[in-house]
Amino acid sequence: MHKQEVIALINEAKNLVDSSSLAKLKFDLSEISKKLEDPDLWNNSEVASVLSKEFKQLEAKIERIEMLLSCIDDVQAGLDLNEIDLLETAIITLQKTYQEFQKINYLSGEYDSNNCLLTIHAGTGGVDAEDFAAMLCSMYQAFCKNQNWYVQTVSLSVGQEGGLKTVTLDIQGEFAYGLLKEEMGVHRLVRISPFNSGKTRETSFAMVEVLPQGLENLSKIEIKEDDLRWEYTTSSGNGGQSVNTTYSAVKLIHIPTGITVSCQNERSQVQNKAQALKYLKNKLAVVEWEREQKMKSEMRGEYNSVEWGNQIRNYVLHPYKLVKDVRSGYETSDVNKVLEQGDIMVIIWSVKLKGVGKV
Repeated sequence: MHKQEVIALINEAKNLVDSSSLAKLKFDLSEISKKLEDPDLWNNSEVASVLSKEFKQLEAKIERIEMLLSCIDDVQAGLDLNEIDLLETAIITLQKTYQEFQKINYLSGEYDSNNCLLTIHAGTGGVDAEDFAAMLCSMYQAFCKNQNWYVQTVSLSVGQEGGLKTVTLDIQGEFAYGLLKEEMGVHRLVRISPFNSGKTRETSFAMVEVLPQGLENLSKIEIKEDDLRWEYTTSSGNGGQSVNTTYSAVKLIHIPTGITVSCQNERSQVQNKAQALKYLKNKLAVVEWEREQKMKSEMRGEYNSVEWGNQIRNYVLHPYKLVKDVRSGYETSDVNKVLEQGDIMVIIWSVKLKGVGKV
């Protein structure tokens, strides 16, 4: 790397540090620390938990900024002393630290660090769409495995010929919502249908919904028992003999809003009811949060609704192979790597770095 390129890298890193307002972050950390020292705070475990989480996030961000500053100093020292070996090592470290810090900055949304619920709905396309929903489910499960995240099927409705009408995944991992929220929207598949005897080229759609978890602890929404309707069925799919032969699966309908949640991953009806109620509270809190976000965005003139038919990504298997993200323009011909191996991180970052990611 030429000297001018090194200087440019240093300046970019310094600009990133300056935009991070280190002094303010340290002040905010100090204020939260004072609140956490108040013994009365711990009488409200939910508030204490939120503050503790915020404290850890601020602490980690300050550490990253100070690490970046240290890397900048090392490179500057290498330049001043003209120590080539020292400079080369310092540049590599600075580049890596700078890139990681850039990424973290793109994951600074209010709930980006939260776990998430990811739901896939088969859309237009009949059996092909249900099969496509199952393909997407496998893709996201593989992606989670690649990230060493925990993933569990909360509920699923099986299609006519082995595909999925709908499926919800409980995903727990570092920045799970912050990353996977870019997957929210309509996905489109073009291929020769394996379900069509005429072997014709068919187009099918699936909708992906991604919601942050944990909002139920912050919501003040009261749910009345009279507003709830419970339905009970046997669980679908694997889960053991007792799970599949008893009415352990539950569907919970919130009558005022029409919001429905299902849960069948637990072995007993009581456990599934508790989980379903938790997911409902979270979903109601998310609806309220999204309403606030929409109002703020509309005031800024930025709001664009995600509507059915406006696909975010195309998966073409015939007459050629191509996965293309409509938002960022990223494309690859290695469709197996995407759909079978869950290699979608590069696509997610292409959207974020393009500046069209969801807030």
